[in-house]
Amino acid sequence: MADLTTSERQSDKPAVRTGGKVFCDGSILELIRIPNGELSFLIWDGKSAKTAGRFVRRGETFAPLQIDPTILCWLQLPSNTAQYGSTRKLFTEISGLISRTQVDDSVVKAVSFAVFATWLADYLPVAPFLWIVAPPTTAVGPLLQVIHLLCRRSLVVSDISAARFRFLPVDLRPTLVMEVCQQSRQVLNLLRASKRHRALIAADGKAVDTFGARIVFAREPLHDPASAGFPLELVLPPTRQYVPLMSSSEAERIAAEYQGKLLHYRILNWAKVTTPAFDLNQFTVPMRETAHSLAASIVDDDELQSQIVPLLKPLDTEIRVDRASLLPAIVLEVILARCHTASGKYFPVGESTKDVNTVLRGRGETLEVSPEDIGWVLRGLSLHTDFMPGGRKALILSDDVRKKVHGLAAAYGVRTLRELPATVDCPLCTALAAHWKLEANPEGTGVKPVRRRPESDEPRRSAR
Repeated sequence: MADLTTSERQSDKPAVRTGGKVFCDGSILELIRIPNGELSFLIWDGKSAKTAGRFVRRGETFAPLQIDPTILCWLQLPSNTAQYGSTRKLFTEISGLISRTQVDDSVVKAVSFAVFATWLADYLPVAPFLWIVAPPTTAVGPLLQVIHLLCRRSLVVSDISAARFRFLPVDLRPTLVMEVCQQSRQVLNLLRASKRHRALIAADGKAVDTFGARIVFAREPLHDPASAGFPLELVLPPTRQYVPLMSSSEAERIAAEYQGKLLHYRILNWAKVTTPAFDLNQFTVPMRETAHSLAASIVDDDELQSQIVPLLKPLDTEIRVDRASLLPAIVLEVILARCHTASGKYFPVGESTKDVNTVLRGRGETLEVSPEDIGWVLRGLSLHTDFMPGGRKALILSDDVRKKVHGLAAAYGVRTLRELPATVDCPLCTALAAHWKLEANPEGTGVKPVRRRPESDEPRRSAR
């Protein structure tokens, strides 16, 4: 290993505390726990591994992070590496362990993808984030135990907040496995930020980087998935048969075996992480990132990688349905209809307000919007009004505006645009119709059924 020595060489500089590092020549430091319980480094030179309590490279000394003993004893860490065979073999073994908890096959596969993603999270566009809905009649202990044994640097916590977060070993990028009882704005904001690289939060006057994998067990589905950053939501069925937790000895054996295998998988494959082979554009923007991260963590097996597509399609469809029910989508639907009439180039805001309220009543909604509401929606869509002859405010339907309206309608999944007849006179609609046909009738079973909005719910407004 060029230019590398171990802890025997001393340096005059203070040691750099780190939870791991990849050097420019491909050498890797990984944090491990040695038999006496202390932290040490596994040093990988591209061919073989050795361990050392400290590591010196070009005069710079690296030492393991200092972690509070009350946290360290619960933090899942490997003690060494172990051969894993192939990606498919390791994935099958992990799926088998998860299936022992008697959850649905779709949940088994989704959690298996997430486990792999936790080991490569720092090389993915977004961190893996599962929101697992477990009703009161569902036993979560066995699944939570297996997830804790398999994920990288997993730590089970019962409560989280920005103030408490800074006391966790965030420099380790731990996989936090947690239970959320209330969907407070603070918790959801924290979870949303943790998906992103370098998304800092302020806690007690300090900046904290929250990035890391999150696996949340909650009693209810997310009321607003966007507020939490669109996690992959899974629903556990009521428990029909008792599944005991593993004994301490069995849990230790499984953790030792698979933490070692997954660490070996990480150090061999981190440089192979790349954009998935399948087309990410078949998903909405929020699902593209999730699909990218979960699939990219599977290397050297494109067929296995592509199995994430049918898992994500139902949730992607739900995002499209919810997006088409938003007030901006309904406003666009009304403007789109006006674009296809011979009513002239002016569309007064007052008339558009009446048309939007007609659509809302026709769909059983109780909400009634005002011209001011429509004005804020148009502003949020970057569709600007002007005065028409007579002094009324109106949207001027120039050719550029019509083209922009069609593009926005497609982006919001406007119903009428998705349900075009076989022959249409509008060339802009004809071009968009070809796009919809490519996305029609997705195949595969889903992670969870599409959740429809109750009839009494009102469409969500744009923030004023």
